[in-house]
Amino acid sequence: MAKPKLGNANGSNYSNNQDRDRERDKRRRMNDGAVGKEFQTINFKSLDIKVLRKYARVHHIKVEPTCSKEELAQAVSLHFANQTVKEVDAITCFLYTTRHRESVLRLPLNI
Repeated sequence: MAKPKLGNANGSNYSNNQDRDRERDKRRRMNDGAVGKEFQTINFKSLDIKVLRKYARVHHIKVEPTCSKEELAQAVSLHFANQTVKEVDAITCFLYTTRHRESVLRLPLNI
């Protein structure tokens, strides 16, 4: 009995996953700046300005130190909406964290 083939013609499923990820990212980036609007459910304007400044500092978002809360919320919202999530990495980190609560998973993430 012959073994069933997995993946594409050359036996690799890697290129199919890359193509699927590229297509998904392209769909997310369509609509002239409306990136991630269908997924965004956080109202950043309701957050405290200290939280917004910390988010901007941690993620190296370049904003003026004297900017208003609305401008800061808009910059943070734009950064948050443009983030892509690799489902496999997120699920792996979640499962590891639930299993080993005291440890931190330090995988080399290829971003």
